[in-house]
Amino acid sequence: MTQQSAVLLIAFLAGIVIAAVLLGSATRKLLPRSAMGIAALAIPMWVLYFVSGQGRSLLATKGFLNAMPEALWFGLTFGVFTAAFFLALGYIYGDAKRRQMPAWAWVIAAFLIPNFIGFILYLVFRRPLLGPCSSCGKPVRGGEAFCRHCGHSQGS
Repeated sequence: MTQQSAVLLIAFLAGIVIAAVLLGSATRKLLPRSAMGIAALAIPMWVLYFVSGQGRSLLATKGFLNAMPEALWFGLTFGVFTAAFFLALGYIYGDAKRRQMPAWAWVIAAFLIPNFIGFILYLVFRRPLLGPCSSCGKPVRGGEAFCRHCGHSQGS
């Protein structure tokens, strides 16, 4: 095994460990598995790209040092930000479905509207969570005194 392939293997394993820590702290019941999978793959993929000769030559053309430590840090940084972006998209999808909103429309808006404005718009315009009525079980907004369907008092 050559020195460069050993460094690539170590970088890939470091990316996997960071991805596992990132995914371990995610809300698993809300996030879809596809978003978690993309986030888990983003870190090692960016690490491998920037550690490879092509990625390091790209860094050199942009005026950065093309040494291995700098390439590792670039790969980890890009990977973590990419993973966080896809986890945020997954959160929007899961939360919109939970709130009975058009999930794919909000995910596409958050993806296409630049500078995280799509994410902010979702957080501003999302519907409140609905809970079940204590009498009939139909959805009731939190804080409502009476059920709209059966008129039963919801208590405080």
